[in-house]
Amino acid sequence: MAFWTVNGISKIGLGFLIGGGIIVNGFSNTAIANSVKAQVQIIAQKITQTLYGLGLPKTAGTGGSVRLKDDQDLVLRSGTARALPILALMVPEDGARTSSARPTLYWNMILNEPQDYKLTFFLQETAAENSKVVLEQEITITKGGLFKFQLPQSLDANIPRRWGVKCKWLSGMFVEANGILAFVEPKPEMRVALESTQSSLEKARVYASNGYWYDALDAYNNWIMANPQDTKAIEERGTLIHEGFQGHKGFNTKAFIAQINIAPIQKFK
Repeated sequence: MAFWTVNGISKIGLGFLIGGGIIVNGFSNTAIANSVKAQVQIIAQKITQTLYGLGLPKTAGTGGSVRLKDDQDLVLRSGTARALPILALMVPEDGARTSSARPTLYWNMILNEPQDYKLTFFLQETAAENSKVVLEQEITITKGGLFKFQLPQSLDANIPRRWGVKCKWLSGMFVEANGILAFVEPKPEMRVALESTQSSLEKARVYASNGYWYDALDAYNNWIMANPQDTKAIEERGTLIHEGFQGHKGFNTKAFIAQINIAPIQKFK
């Protein structure tokens, strides 16, 4: 179950929206320590660890992407669903790990009308929905694509955080998405494996095999930006995305990956 916001109105939904219209998705939040679980009011139950996600049950919290295909209220307010921006965070449904205290985060934007959009990144103190916002940055954009942003401040280890993006356009309406990340120190054997790598592609494979989603995605993106004809690396990144997003019901992973493969990468600054 995902909680998401359109134009300041909280809604509940599940799914992801893509392409020429519609991929929307929800992300459950996540916790590692018992104190954090209390903060997000997790119901005690068995947790199954996924390869890239943090393993929280879907009842554990909130998160989500931006809009659903059948959101009639939104269609009526805007006049047409076609004009609405599409926002999708690059994170599994139940959050994900990073081995970096200052990870690089990604999200994808599809803008359907030529105008200025206010794009705001935010980071919260914990994974709890109502936790304090400790970082907020805003830029104006005129074109979509795959955005990247490295956190300017270091995270504390083993404390899941909520992060998100809000996109506001001229009419005053906005869409907002949020997900979860957790800085988890890598094990010694993983550090040794990373030290033996000679390229970002090799690093991506080490991160992926150890379940570090954010680092694997960033390393693959860095390699593909420098080597855009490397179809093997592009295929491996697609596999990473497919596995990370496989928990999303009704999500067209194939179409989403195809869109990511052609999306220009832009720095959020």
